[in-house]
Amino acid sequence: MFDISTEHKKKINAVINFIQQNPQEELSLAQLAGIANYSPFHFQKIFKQVTGESPKQFIIKVRMINVAHYLLTHTHKSITEIALDNGFASSSTFARSFRNFFGISAEELRNIPSKDHTTITKYLKHIKINGNFFVNDNNGREKDLSIEIKKAQSLKVIFVNAPLTDIGEIHKSFKRVIQFAEARDLLTVNTQFVGIVNPHAGIYQAGITLQAHQEIPKGIDILNIDGGKFAVCGITGDTKQIFHTFHSLYEWLHQSPYRIKQPFAFEILPQSPLTNPYENMERAIHIPFEPV
Repeated sequence: MFDISTEHKKKINAVINFIQQNPQEELSLAQLAGIANYSPFHFQKIFKQVTGESPKQFIIKVRMINVAHYLLTHTHKSITEIALDNGFASSSTFARSFRNFFGISAEELRNIPSKDHTTITKYLKHIKINGNFFVNDNNGREKDLSIEIKKAQSLKVIFVNAPLTDIGEIHKSFKRVIQFAEARDLLTVNTQFVGIVNPHAGIYQAGITLQAHQEIPKGIDILNIDGGKFAVCGITGDTKQIFHTFHSLYEWLHQSPYRIKQPFAFEILPQSPLTNPYENMERAIHIPFEPV
């Protein structure tokens, strides 16, 4: 059995981030192994040791979770469009893969009313994702949200992955990225503390922003967040509140002339989570949207 060293985890995390950012692409084993700088044979073993899944299983999971998200939120798109946009070669291949993965058809999932999305969790028990994303238990809470429409500029973020449901690991990830930045004099008065939230995949990316003039450092993951229009509201508490807020924002968007643009969001922290506990701060969560 491999020793899951920090270096192994770091390299596999880089591959995970690449897959999540490019799920629609044709991702070969050789390409992914090259990102981690392993031979394909060793890469498969190390990837499974770190994630519990083969690279192929993980890619399918990411694509399926994205598809499920878009089926529920992008009702203006056909099922075939969504399938092709997320890396499936044909509608027949997609239909077979979807039923094998979820146990129901894409049509059946799409036709479940939003008020009954709690029933979706029964199809997720065998899958390593957080079913809370699909559960709507807001009881009308979207009416109490103070939602603003804001324009935001593009952000360049260096980050460290953490499980979305583990506050302790989120704290550790922020500490790692901040210490990394401090050691390279990357922290400035304009630095923002950012959490990139991928709720249906159960991943939280704890990060800080880089300025345009700052050189991209080696040895850490980086993500460019496109600017645009966002639905923004305040959030306080642990990550359970993220799920509640997502549902409330989604309900609000369903009743608005907008639709969700991407299956992830980000939150801006008002100060360093090293000086004030993450769950005690009021963060501004941003969900990207576009006109219907």
